[in-house]
Amino acid sequence: MNRRELTGWVFDIAGEQGGMRVWFRAGTGETIALFAPFRPSFLLAGNRLKEPALRAAAARWKCGIARGEGIDFFSGRTIPAWSFTVPGPAFLGPSVRKAERAFGPEALCNADIAPEQQFSCATGLYPLSRAAVDCDGDGTIRSARVLDSPWDVDAPHPSFSIALLRMEGTGHPAHRRVRPLEFIADGVTQSLLWENGADFLRDLARLVERADPDLLVTEYGDDWLLPRLLALAGQLRSPLPLGRTPRTPDEVFSASRNRGTGIGPADPGRVRGGRERSYVSYGRVIFRAAPHILSGRWHVDARNSFLFGETGLPGLVELSRLSGIPLQRVARTSPGTAISAMQVATALRGGILVPYKKREPEGFKSGVDLVVTDKGGLTYLPRPGAHENVGELDFASMYPSLMDRYNISPETVNCACCRPGLHVPEIRAHTCLRRRGLVPDTIAPILVKRRLLKERQKAATEPEARELFRKRQTALKWLLVVCFGFLGYRNARFGRIEAHEAVTAWGREKLLSAKEIAEREGFAFLHGLTDAIWVKKEGAAEDDYLRLSERITAETGMPIALEGVYKWLAFLPSKRNRSVAVPNRFAGAFANGEIKVRGIALRRSDTPPWVAALQRELLERMAKAGGLSELRAMLPELRERVESAVSELRGGRIPIEGLAIARRLSKAPERYVANTAAAAATRELCGRGVELRPGSKIRYLLADRSGRAIGFLDGTEMPDVPRYEAMLREAAEELMEMVARFR
Repeated sequence: MNRRELTGWVFDIAGEQGGMRVWFRAGTGETIALFAPFRPSFLLAGNRLKEPALRAAAARWKCGIARGEGIDFFSGRTIPAWSFTVPGPAFLGPSVRKAERAFGPEALCNADIAPEQQFSCATGLYPLSRAAVDCDGDGTIRSARVLDSPWDVDAPHPSFSIALLRMEGTGHPAHRRVRPLEFIADGVTQSLLWENGADFLRDLARLVERADPDLLVTEYGDDWLLPRLLALAGQLRSPLPLGRTPRTPDEVFSASRNRGTGIGPADPGRVRGGRERSYVSYGRVIFRAAPHILSGRWHVDARNSFLFGETGLPGLVELSRLSGIPLQRVARTSPGTAISAMQVATALRGGILVPYKKREPEGFKSGVDLVVTDKGGLTYLPRPGAHENVGELDFASMYPSLMDRYNISPETVNCACCRPGLHVPEIRAHTCLRRRGLVPDTIAPILVKRRLLKERQKAATEPEARELFRKRQTALKWLLVVCFGFLGYRNARFGRIEAHEAVTAWGREKLLSAKEIAEREGFAFLHGLTDAIWVKKEGAAEDDYLRLSERITAETGMPIALEGVYKWLAFLPSKRNRSVAVPNRFAGAFANGEIKVRGIALRRSDTPPWVAALQRELLERMAKAGGLSELRAMLPELRERVESAVSELRGGRIPIEGLAIARRLSKAPERYVANTAAAAATRELCGRGVELRPGSKIRYLLADRSGRAIGFLDGTEMPDVPRYEAMLREAAEELMEMVARFR
């Protein structure tokens, strides 16, 4: 059989019978289907396990078994461990469940690591890695060499083609009348009519094959579009090959279509699915539609992917490379899943046993201890008011940097080997001086890479390059944001509340030190919020603020950067008590004209788009003012613009989509009993057969003068003009009052 050596990139990895399907993007541009024999495994570990019982269980489950050892995460001691190798990727989950029933969850380790990640850790072939692969002509991989590292800042990547598949119009397709389907590739839009049945499906398949995109982006694809397309294809018994047709190396190089291999690669028409779920994250109920995964081609639902919206394709590529999670799956997960996968990889490299389920309870604390330790980040309460020439200084990735610098990890906090160890300020805790923690080991290279990417972003002269680096470093920012939260997350494998408390204690210490240094240097302290301070000094220039940041960095040992100098900045009052400011409610304009706002209407997800757009327009006008006096002089102009917007609303010139109010359901539709607008719209949509779940998003219009809430929108409804005018004036007054009041 012919042997081939291919150089290129691992495009995608998926489990198949007997091994892993590896889609490989060759350096010449072809996407080739390869196959790697691979059997995943899990461990049973502990001194109480009896080898005869383990071997008997392995025989019943048709698993291979081998004795070894591993390092217990919390104690650091080496304990015996038995590796169970399952026949193929599909057998991993059922075998783990059998082992849990037979030996208990406390004995299981490395048990819920996805086969794709196990394959990457075992072979080094991680998603989007550059590699040289030696394979047979039928695509069976014999050996491979990885040619780059996920930590390379300038690793080369191939270009990826993108196509967009969506329904015409805006909003959820199920919440309005069915419209034509749009397929957009290379700047050309093709419209397809659902009524054409089999011809509609054939035309869609032909467009996908002709464009041959690497990434198919959909809107509501997981939730509505692909399920509807697949149902129509099944009803008409018509094929719908949305994935790529597999081609082996021999077929690519000989241009032959005769397969004749025994590997049985994936069917291009097959769409791998999953389960939908609703869960709570940071107090919000989130709904994730069931994923629809293509073979040989990426599918990302833009409406079912937080990360894609935040970072685009460059960010997904970055996270896939670092976490070892294939791109289609990482697009549908949270940043927490990615950082957890990276922690698992760090543990596997160090021989540390990965706990199957968290077993570390919170230690006992008295009421006094809780008051001291459970404070969270330090927050000052600023006085309502407007200021000129204000500097904002932010600690760079403060909490992750503290975890790295002070070795804060679940197994290093209050360790038994170090007494007293490194004392944590204010609280009765210490961290280990002998053993480097798993969490800081995982975080440290992320901090370094993000700093390098930010430097590249700042140095880039072309807008495209600058945007590319911004998206990549933003992806890493989200990893660093959630790594702190995972320390205190109750279900995190490597979580412990005492480690979480140690981080916030150090954070309070550093922010307080920054305040004291600023005041010692003659700056007035205006506000402090977790990892940022706002200060001002009469006649201070940007260089003065930069010197202050250097002084704070030198004395605290923590890097703090000048975010910018505001031309004007206003701390806005509480709506309930006008004499008290809200810590995270402010608006200001930097010297370069950039706007920064928190806590006002345009930052809220339930503000109608038209209202948010007008408030942003007012702010952009205000940002041109050089100071408070110029800002006050703008008041007549701003009020005139508000009255103009009111006239547009009264004249019916605002599109319905601009007035739609978005809501996220916090519970199942049948549990809504209050007669609110959101509840009424939910009942209406359910009455039309729309399936809604906890975490689902709806949009509704306050219609006519009866105040009815309409969830099923087609553009013919009449809005409740007085209600929307009141919303507009309230949003405008948030800014007008700021200008008029603070003199």
